[in-house]
Amino acid sequence: MSRQNDLFKRTVNQLLSDIEDNLSVGGILKSDSVIAKELQVSRSTVRKALDHLEQLDVIKKQGTQRTVLETPITKMYFDLQGLGPPKEQQVEQHFLAAILSGQIKPGDKFSELELARQSDCNTVAVREFLIRFSRFGLIEKKPRSQWQMKTFDQTFVDQLFEVRHLFEMHSMARFMTLADSSLYWQQLELLLADHRDLNNQLEQRFQEFSKLDQRFHTLLQEAHPNQFISQFYEIISFVFHYHYQWDKSDEKQRNKVAIEEHIEIMEKMLLKDFRGATISLENHLSTAKSSLIKTAIYSEQITA
Repeated sequence: MSRQNDLFKRTVNQLLSDIEDNLSVGGILKSDSVIAKELQVSRSTVRKALDHLEQLDVIKKQGTQRTVLETPITKMYFDLQGLGPPKEQQVEQHFLAAILSGQIKPGDKFSELELARQSDCNTVAVREFLIRFSRFGLIEKKPRSQWQMKTFDQTFVDQLFEVRHLFEMHSMARFMTLADSSLYWQQLELLLADHRDLNNQLEQRFQEFSKLDQRFHTLLQEAHPNQFISQFYEIISFVFHYHYQWDKSDEKQRNKVAIEEHIEIMEKMLLKDFRGATISLENHLSTAKSSLIKTAIYSEQITA
């Protein structure tokens, strides 16, 4: 089974499900471009999936429109068991890891073929991911299937901070309402121990902080999951750590401050000091914003 078939089958199933849930016989499907945007795939993938639905006599093309002929039934769906994670997810994991580890640096150019080889995926899956990821404004398309990492200005930082502040404060408030018997308190204790361990060995291990930082902020929002916060938080976290790649001159000191702030927040949380933990989190987010503004200014200087 080709990697491209995985994406094709998932797209077909999504289209069948959408028709079954939202359209009746005689209903008209949305345009190819609208479907592609909603499913976050390319129009070529959408067209192939729609052609398959025509072969199943589920839909019929009439001029520029496609009309539903039959309500989908179970046997029309592909069995997705055993396919493994979507290739776009595999590309995403490799891409974000490469950014956070410094393999791909701000300003670097890279090709779809290069990323496909490195992530063990095909160029179709890579292109699907990059198109979807480009809406965050961190990469831009170049000629000949090339892409380039971008920078951003203070307006971007301010807007990003507003969203992050809203999410983090909401997650903190919800976490503090957990029952004493919740396993999340035990996870917080373990995370605090890991922070203290890293802080004691910071001289040699300061570059490990990004993973610890992600664990801390993810734990806050996982206690009371919200699918919208979960989807946006990963990219927000990535933006902060990505942009720090511009200026590594004070990386060790920056990480030391952040670790100590995390420790202070968690200690107050475990004492059930909601007001104190909230104030400490507020200070931590303010520090993170100041650091991000500094690196944004630095990036403007080196790219000027």
